[in-house]
Amino acid sequence: MELISTQYDGAKLQKYKGIFELVAIKAGRDKNYPVWAKYKKNKDEYQQKDFPVKVVLGDKQTAIKNLKALISAIESGILDDAPPF
Repeated sequence: MELISTQYDGAKLQKYKGIFELVAIKAGRDKNYPVWAKYKKNKDEYQQKDFPVKVVLGDKQTAIKNLKALISAIESGILDDAPPF
């Protein structure tokens, strides 16, 4: 299942070996593409291999709990517009 959140970005919900994940995607003209990145290996080095940008939500029960917590945080207004870093 793919969700497009802006003109250019979105997320894909997928399940692999019983674990649910949200994978970042870029919206293309005819197709949506996963976002890939090199992660840091240590302070000064990056890994050689690219990996998809994703958030692991957990098994079905844990994923549902985590998504409900995110919805609750959005609805409650506890988040502000401060820079995320």
